[in-house]
Amino acid sequence: MAPTLIQQFVGNINNFNVIYLLTGGLPSNSHYYAAGETDLLVTWLYKLTVDNADYNLASAIGIVTFSISAVLSVLVYTRTNSYKQGAN
Repeated sequence: MAPTLIQQFVGNINNFNVIYLLTGGLPSNSHYYAAGETDLLVTWLYKLTVDNADYNLASAIGIVTFSISAVLSVLVYTRTNSYKQGAN
């Protein structure tokens, strides 16, 4: 059950298609660089690369997104019974 929950969690973080196809990240937000009100990290990353060609910031956002996903996945998995039984 835990690997499935981890997979669903990571999939929801990267839920690009729902946000981008429904709202496109709009309405615009002047407080954040090239990000809209409904943007997630992934949709903001897409806008930075395709619309603004700001690859430096986009790669940093990609690394942050991966780090969040990886750390939370490891934390959740190490607390499962299957991990504890395999370690013994």
